[in-house]
Amino acid sequence: MMHHQGPNMMVDFEGALTGRRFLGCPVQQDEDVNCGVVEWVDAPWLEILQRFLARICNIYHEQNLCRVKDKQAHEKEVGKLKKEIDFLSDSYN
Repeated sequence: MMHHQGPNMMVDFEGALTGRRFLGCPVQQDEDVNCGVVEWVDAPWLEILQRFLARICNIYHEQNLCRVKDKQAHEKEVGKLKKEIDFLSDSYN
């Protein structure tokens, strides 16, 4: 028992351990306390699956970063176009 509460069943969603279930501290989500893993429920993934999951996570994060950069470039271009529209509208009035 941690923090006078039983552990919660949780699922890992990052990296090579994606999808593995574990018993974790029930307080970490509420009070931002990270006590670490109490106990894995599932057997470890095969090494080849761990490498595959890690690779997929990396690809996801790289693509997400590219989307963020594209969005920033798009917002910058939209800002320029809005300024141009405002300038043209002022010059015609």
